[in-house]
Amino acid sequence: MKRQVYQCETDSYKEMEVIGRVRYNGESFGIDSLTNDEIYDVINVDRGDMLRVVDDSKEDYLYSLKNPRPIDGSSPGGKWELVEDFTGELSKFL
Repeated sequence: MKRQVYQCETDSYKEMEVIGRVRYNGESFGIDSLTNDEIYDVINVDRGDMLRVVDDSKEDYLYSLKNPRPIDGSSPGGKWELVEDFTGELSKFL
C-alpha cells in the first residue's frame, strides 16, 4: 500500500510504501505527535529499534519501538499495538 506523506523541507508530498499499521496506546503528547488509541501508518523499521510512523503532523517521524515518547521526557509515552502487517516485517518486532 502506498500513501502521500508530507515533507516540510520541500513543502510537498512524497509517495511512500506503507508496511503496516499500529495503534498507539499511551498518554497523548504534542500537538502533532501521537494521540492515544489512534492508528498510524508505518513506513519502515529503522535499525531494529525505531518505527518510522506517519504521525498526527502527517509527516514521517522515528519513534521508539518499545516506548514511543517525546525526546524531552515531557510524557511517559506508551506502547504500540499491531493492527495490520502488510509485509510480515512488523510482526517480527511487535
